[in-house]
Amino acid sequence: MLSGLVASPTLDLSGRSRNFAASKLASTTVDQTAVASESSIRPVTRAAISIEYASLRHGKHCPTGIYVTPSTESVLIWDAVLFVHKGEPGDYAGSVLKFVVTFPDNYPDRPPTVRFVTDVFHPLVATQTGLFNLTARFRPWRPKEHHVHDMLYFVKTAFKGHALDRLNEMDVVNKEAFKYVLYFLDLF
Repeated sequence: MLSGLVASPTLDLSGRSRNFAASKLASTTVDQTAVASESSIRPVTRAAISIEYASLRHGKHCPTGIYVTPSTESVLIWDAVLFVHKGEPGDYAGSVLKFVVTFPDNYPDRPPTVRFVTDVFHPLVATQTGLFNLTARFRPWRPKEHHVHDMLYFVKTAFKGHALDRLNEMDVVNKEAFKYVLYFLDLF
C-alpha cells in the first residue's frame, strides 16, 4: 500500500538534473568526493541505475513502507525513507528512518552503499558513519543476480525480530547494538 508512493518521474539520461518538486524527501548533503561528476558517469552505469529505479514501480519491487526518490544532486544518489511497522519488536516499532543510497561510478559491477541519515542503534549500522552493512546479505555482490529491490528488502527485513535473531556476529558492525538486541530478544 505505501510502496505506491515511489516517485514516478523519469530519469534524465542526458546527465542534466531535474527538479523533483513532487518529492517529499529533501536531498541530503553529500560528500562530493564520493560521487563522480555527472559528465563522467559511464553510460552503462547511468542506464543500469535508471532501469533499477524504473523497476521499483513494478509490483512488489519496492517494499511496503519504503519510499525512494532520486536526488536532485546526482543520478548516483537516491534519497529514501523507511517506515518501520508498529508490529515489530523493540525500539524500532513505529520508527521513521531516512537513508541515502549511493551508487559507485562502476555500478552494477560494484554494489551501492546505504547510509542512514537518521541516528539508528542497530547491529548492522556503523555508529559514527551510519553506513549499513550490506555484506551480511550480499557476499559477494553479483551484478547479474542482485538488484536494488533486493537490497531494499534486506534493509527493511533487518529491522524485523526474526532477522535480528539470525544475525551472524561476524557481520555486525555495532557490537553494543548486537548485545542489546540479543538481550531484548531473549526476553520474548
